[in-house]
Amino acid sequence: MGWFSRLKSTKTSGSVVSAVRRDLVVPMMSGQAWMDANEELFAQIPDFPAGEYPAATAVTDGLYVTYAVDPGPSWEVVSKDSVRAFGGIDLLKSVALANLRNRGDIHIQGAAGRFVLTVPDELDLSASLLLDPDRWRSALGISGDIIVGVPTRTVVWACSADDHESVGDLARITQHGFAAGEGKPVAPTLFRLTGTALSPHSQVV
Repeated sequence: MGWFSRLKSTKTSGSVVSAVRRDLVVPMMSGQAWMDANEELFAQIPDFPAGEYPAATAVTDGLYVTYAVDPGPSWEVVSKDSVRAFGGIDLLKSVALANLRNRGDIHIQGAAGRFVLTVPDELDLSASLLLDPDRWRSALGISGDIIVGVPTRTVVWACSADDHESVGDLARITQHGFAAGEGKPVAPTLFRLTGTALSPHSQVV
């Protein structure tokens, strides 16, 4: 958090949800690098079933929402074939988002229009806050569009789209945070939040 001056592993292959636990499923933000790495990994496994790939929905270019169940020490990723057991993708998304709201309070740290958002009780779900901006947007006091960085699943950085100095600093911090993501990177680039809609943000650093 130098902008102002812990954790569970995520299993994929072999750890799809063994039983439907709607009370434990949550949304998990994933980036293009994570999606590509899984594609490459599964391609190396002979006859790996396509239905065992993680269920993923694109939020915007380079940003995806996947789903995971929390039965203990590791997240169990919801596979494509498991979605039906949850009642379909729309119901899965709705239930997962409701569960996210019950997984802990949002901690907002910030000054001078620069903010960091986390879920201290479950840091892996911090980036998932992007799926529910109505919970925190007004607390930032930013009018107009917001630029966000989610270098890893454990943090969201945010500032006003009109604050060009902060946007430039955020771009550099996001790239560095992604490179040092320690197994949980999401995206090295920034996104623009317009209302509740996310889109890629182009920034020359």
